[in-house]
Amino acid sequence: MSSGARVFSWLVGLSILLLVADAAAERPVVRFAVVIGNNHSERSDTRSLRYADDDAVAMHQLLDEAGVESALFVNLDSESRNLYPGLAASGRPRWSALRARLARLEDRIRAAERAGAATTLLLFYSGHGDVAHGEGYVELEDARLTRTLLRREILERTSADEVHLVIDACRSYFLAFEKGAGGKRRRAAAAPLVDSGRTRARTGYILSTSSDRDSHEWEAFQGGIFSHEVRSALRGAADADQDGSVTYAELGAFLTVANGGIRNARFRPDFVVRPPGDLSDELLRWQGRGAQTLLLDRPEQGHMILEGPTGERLLDVHPAEGQELLLRLPARRPLFLRQSGGDREFAITEPDGDLRLSALSDGRVRVASKGALHLAFRQLFSSPFSGLDVARYRHAVMSSSVVMGERARARADVAAERDTGGGRVVMRRIAGVTAIAAGVAAAGLGGWAIERSIAAESADQVRRESLNGTVEDARTAAGISLGVAAGTALVYWLLRDGDDDESGRLTLSPTTGVNGMAVSGAW
Repeated sequence: MSSGARVFSWLVGLSILLLVADAAAERPVVRFAVVIGNNHSERSDTRSLRYADDDAVAMHQLLDEAGVESALFVNLDSESRNLYPGLAASGRPRWSALRARLARLEDRIRAAERAGAATTLLLFYSGHGDVAHGEGYVELEDARLTRTLLRREILERTSADEVHLVIDACRSYFLAFEKGAGGKRRRAAAAPLVDSGRTRARTGYILSTSSDRDSHEWEAFQGGIFSHEVRSALRGAADADQDGSVTYAELGAFLTVANGGIRNARFRPDFVVRPPGDLSDELLRWQGRGAQTLLLDRPEQGHMILEGPTGERLLDVHPAEGQELLLRLPARRPLFLRQSGGDREFAITEPDGDLRLSALSDGRVRVASKGALHLAFRQLFSSPFSGLDVARYRHAVMSSSVVMGERARARADVAAERDTGGGRVVMRRIAGVTAIAAGVAAAGLGGWAIERSIAAESADQVRRESLNGTVEDARTAAGISLGVAAGTALVYWLLRDGDDDESGRLTLSPTTGVNGMAVSGAW
């Protein structure tokens, strides 16, 4: 074969490989979701949530508009039933109903894969969560969805190519990651929810990490803070490159920026963001032209709020100057877009057609704000968001070994110790008290021995022998006490609060970065 023929054959082979790679890259993705909301707790001493059911409905509607096949499990309260009169749920938030639907859903996933599609499964939960017997769980009406149950009955059974867990619940961290010895949680990198290599590699986590505190709900959002922020991100407020896809990098950066304005760390939400592979993994891509879009193209727009026809708050967005964002609008009309704290709003009445903010006419706000809003939560979304924040977030993730926000880490450790009866703390306190008491006793006995030795030097022979025996006993007792003090002091040091297997913590300023696995909302 001539050299020219060989070159031609090589080029043909390369072209075939490129065509095959391009065809593989264009493999369609079929997305499925299970959305759960449960206001009520099994514990009589725990206050019911007000908006967990609303958060589930809002997420279900968003996913449906984005082309996701979503199943909703919720038991609406009377207020929510008035808001969603025609809503058809797949069932109540019960394990019996959920398990039956998951079995049917698995048939749909396998059928899509046989047709040549890639598949994803998104599991969203809003409600109560806690830890018992060293294991995290969230509450359903008839059972606890524990970490073990989630792993064995959902993650290990599904054949979906990727699974995304979005959990808005107290102490949600422990639903995905285990606690280590002594009740301390382990590093997220070392303690995946599922140990199976394939399952671990395909599972992503987005957790509200509220530790032992109540879930954050805010009446202004008519929902959970974390859930509202995630929905805002998915509707395009985090889509910095406007490609219709929201990646883990974009979501993590958006959450960090959105919460950055809260100066009081007690109120600043913490969260965990860990992709199944890397930060470029998609959490959601809007399919086709299913949703009307609104391009935010006015430089002075600032923090803006989108509301629905009944006043429900659909999203918050705050583009940085020069950053355009493309929002995906729900089908309900009219919609109202207004500047936070301003007195002007834009009414959106057109049922279709892509819109530009610069082409809309504004008017005066219909209803002024009423009531005293929580000052801390009013600082949400005060920082503008842009593609530069995504780049900063990615850099922080890649350069840091941090796996959890400092405040969330401390709360999680305290919560874990409390759940195991606080044994480690109690032992440390006992060791400390014993060390101090033994040290005092050793010092006292040593001083008394010295005093007896001085007295023996001036005493007669008989008295001197008696005193010397007493001195020897005192010295022996002092030595024993000193040994006890040293031993218990060592135990106290070994049980110190600062021990941790998470070496290499890094706090960045102005951002707090994470290792693609956990994120603090603190700036």
